[in-house]
Amino acid sequence: MINGELITLNAGEYQAQVASCGGMLVSLTRADRDLVLPFDAEASMPSGWQGKTMLPWPNRIAGSTYTRGGRTFQVACNEPETGAANHGLVSWTDWEVTGIDVDAATFGTLLPASYGYPWSLLVTTRYRLHPICGLSVTTQTICVGAALATDDVVGAPGGLAAGALAAAPYGIAAHPYLSRGVKIDECVLTLPGAKVLEADENLTPTVLRDVEGTEQDWRAGKQIGATRADNAFTGLPQGVWEIRLARAEGGPAVVLSSDSPWAQIYTADHMGRRGLAVEPMTCPANAFNTGESLIELEVGAEHTLAWNLREVD
Repeated sequence: MINGELITLNAGEYQAQVASCGGMLVSLTRADRDLVLPFDAEASMPSGWQGKTMLPWPNRIAGSTYTRGGRTFQVACNEPETGAANHGLVSWTDWEVTGIDVDAATFGTLLPASYGYPWSLLVTTRYRLHPICGLSVTTQTICVGAALATDDVVGAPGGLAAGALAAAPYGIAAHPYLSRGVKIDECVLTLPGAKVLEADENLTPTVLRDVEGTEQDWRAGKQIGATRADNAFTGLPQGVWEIRLARAEGGPAVVLSSDSPWAQIYTADHMGRRGLAVEPMTCPANAFNTGESLIELEVGAEHTLAWNLREVD
């Protein structure tokens, strides 16, 4: 139970395991081939946020602070080496299992308002397997409240300048690690992003550049080799785009598709480069401070992130 309730889904040659802690994807196979890097959820925690649902911000808030409505908000730093707050507030809470079927599972959680994030969000993530289309994932978030000012509590920023019902700053991402059963050095990556967001030593974004002529140009597909990356990409095709990972020697490819405006890739160097994190995202790192692609979620409004994983021959 260290990762909450574990649920196994089946559809044709596909099988998936999901867990209630963080609305998490644990494993996904087709004909016993791993599409994502699995882990033993009964005995260990995931490495590198494997499979987690990350909101109300993906990636990092630099310095673990942000300003909203004229007030500065402090959130917990969970990455001491950079001083950042990483991957939101719901990845390590146990979500409620609200639906189970042979090929589908649904998790829900309520994020209550707090001093660091004075909005309340109702979140539902649904995993569904299909024998042809693979795994489809949707996460719906509804802003169900904004807190009034709190001026007399140590640690509270005094609420928003406008008081109640201000829109919530919001972003979301998922964190699967794609796998072809070998080190990613031996794989070919195809990623259609035309722009890459460079970052400093603390992984705080610095400059958005065209990928043309750089080692981060994956548009035509190329072997990863020794290339290292922990960057966000944009300039993706309109509508649904695809990111593919295949062995350089050939064989089936694992494909992640979404229509999100950003995608992060991470070559998992601290995990032995056994998988490639491919994260569909609505905004890049530090969006709570820069405002880049940040969603303004009004009270009563909702947002849905959808993405899909499948194997193609």
